[in-house]
Amino acid sequence: MTSSLTEVQNNKRSEKMKHVILFLLAKLLAYTTLGMVLGYLGSFLLLSIKLQAFIQLAAGIFILGTAGKILNLHPVFRYFSIRPPKFAFRLAKKISKDPTTVTPLTMGVLTVLMPCGVTQAMMLLAMSSGNWLLGGAIMALFVIGTSPVFFTMGAVAGELLSKKAFSYVASAFLLYFGVTAISGGLGLLGSPHTIQNYKSAISSLFKSDTVAGSNKPTSVTVTADGYQDVTINVENNGYKASTDTLKVGTPVKLKLVTKGVFSCSRAFTIPAFNISKILPEKGETIIEFTPTKTGRLAYTCSMGMYGGSFTVIN
Repeated sequence: MTSSLTEVQNNKRSEKMKHVILFLLAKLLAYTTLGMVLGYLGSFLLLSIKLQAFIQLAAGIFILGTAGKILNLHPVFRYFSIRPPKFAFRLAKKISKDPTTVTPLTMGVLTVLMPCGVTQAMMLLAMSSGNWLLGGAIMALFVIGTSPVFFTMGAVAGELLSKKAFSYVASAFLLYFGVTAISGGLGLLGSPHTIQNYKSAISSLFKSDTVAGSNKPTSVTVTADGYQDVTINVENNGYKASTDTLKVGTPVKLKLVTKGVFSCSRAFTIPAFNISKILPEKGETIIEFTPTKTGRLAYTCSMGMYGGSFTVIN
């Protein structure tokens, strides 16, 4: 009896692993195909910064609505759900002879519809490659690199889903991603109302080593050729600028330095000037522009996750 029970448990465990592997294989195929399409589109199509911002804002609102639907907060949240057309359900029912196999395959393919911020950054890199083969390789390597994490999560998913508390945990993650997406969209529009700016403002209030005059803007000098020379060291978790002040009406020669950078901080943008550059993993990139008005001039990554700003003065 005991051996029979053990055999049943082993079979269930084996079936679960099979589902996880099928899920990951389907995801690999779907993302590779998506990367190829994005790379092809990138060869002749370039999304504007504002369009990227509005896409992120819309995605963030939809994600928050999905969290509300999971928690049944209000009937209005039932509209935050994408359902395939009825004919797709009928077709799936007709051709599905083995639903235990079709389900993980389908879920693996559908993951392309719910990318996180990092996935979106990889999608932008695939599009910016301007090559269908390179775009597919970028997305394929991303899935292969993250597969161990998803494999581990898939192995315990059954136990998690059996708990009512899982809906609250899932909603918390959706809330985080939704707010992050909205924050990123606002950052791409040059707004100061982002999570990163709020965190910086709060942390500055608790710095014990703050002394009088330490918060004054760092001045920038004008070179003999009439340029303001500014350097920004681009890192995986953000940017470090040599100055936070610019002079209005004086041309800026901005040098962006990357040293082994792989995050979305490589996709550097200045929304006010519609400047967007995909930086190399290692090297230096020069951007030139002229501040036309005083005030705050924001710069950010293409996802709005990392950023900073200059104060433009007379």
